[in-house]
Amino acid sequence: MVKKIISLLLVTASLFAMAACKGEAEPSGEIVVESTTTDTSATDETSAPSQTSDESSENTSQVPDGLFDPNVDFAVNPLTGIQDMDKANEGKRSVAIVVSNVQAAIPQRGVSTPDVIYEYITEGGVTRLLCVYSDIKDMPEIGSLRSGRIVSADLANGNNSIYIHFGREPRAVKYFSQNKITHIDGNYLCTGKMSSKDYNGYIKLPKGTYFWRDRDWASRRAIEHTAVTDGVHVKEAIEAKKIKFEGDAPFLYNFVPDNSKDIAAGEDCTYVKAILSSYMTNCVFEYNAEDGLYYHSQYGKKQVDETNGKQVAVKNVFLLFARTGPANTDNRTNVYLDEGGEGYYLSNGKKIHVTWTKKATNEQIKIYNDAGEEVQVNRGKSYIAIGTKGNYSKIKWEK
Repeated sequence: MVKKIISLLLVTASLFAMAACKGEAEPSGEIVVESTTTDTSATDETSAPSQTSDESSENTSQVPDGLFDPNVDFAVNPLTGIQDMDKANEGKRSVAIVVSNVQAAIPQRGVSTPDVIYEYITEGGVTRLLCVYSDIKDMPEIGSLRSGRIVSADLANGNNSIYIHFGREPRAVKYFSQNKITHIDGNYLCTGKMSSKDYNGYIKLPKGTYFWRDRDWASRRAIEHTAVTDGVHVKEAIEAKKIKFEGDAPFLYNFVPDNSKDIAAGEDCTYVKAILSSYMTNCVFEYNAEDGLYYHSQYGKKQVDETNGKQVAVKNVFLLFARTGPANTDNRTNVYLDEGGEGYYLSNGKKIHVTWTKKATNEQIKIYNDAGEEVQVNRGKSYIAIGTKGNYSKIKWEK
């Protein structure tokens, strides 16, 4: 009798925790089915032996010429080309996590810290961010987290990243399995409302949970805009699911140690305003000559990290445009990355026209100059904004 009562209490507690994590409907134009009744996270993200097996555990990436200084006691970060990464992280896969970018989810946390940010289009023209870290230790508290899409899974998979999302579109489960995409769905591994203000550093969560709803955000925004986690808990989730960090960590671009010859020959560009979609009509980057970075604004305001008050700033900006359209099976949005397209590369206060390709889900985006050569990219963090093809000609520039 006692055992039955204990079992009943455990089931009730589990259901309560899942109910606390289940979000409300998505913003207008986005309808998502995010069930918490069946935990697929224990099977889907561990079914990628081609990317996580012992045979592929050795990092096969070669450091580009001129990036490594033997007198510096760090490894070269494959996502930035800068020699500032902990040597213990060499040969380990990056981690890519989905962050909401709708106005109702602003301000965000952690967005000033990734090595790379991809901005991409979902339903209704809404954009989301995929924040990528070479070293999981560099991921602070980050959010709000949102559900996965095929396009963000493809972006993560191209870099052999471990893909972290919070819920997913209905097509995604089959797609993840077919393409051996290593992923974790935080919607199944989430507890209720917590606040980092109540803890000194590490937030202790109930066993088997690694994500939580932020109590402070929940007091002033809809529940679907409150999911968060951090690098420590994501690392715990990856280890709990027996996903291997060891594996190929490819260099993101054709990095060069000094000024890119492509950029050196480019046109002056200190300000750009791009329309990515019908929803994201003011993706803005402004160049600061003092530190050599482009600062990002959106919705008419600076994009500022709520945690540290810093504006999102990067060395490299890529504005890439792709064909988008409704999926044949439902009201989802497809981004046809495999078709490639045109765009621009900005760095050091200059811009050049580029073309780009991404031939398969497990291949990276490759950037080419007008001569058909792979573009030389300056070392540093990057922001890659992917807009709809029809908005390519609507960019506004200032010298």
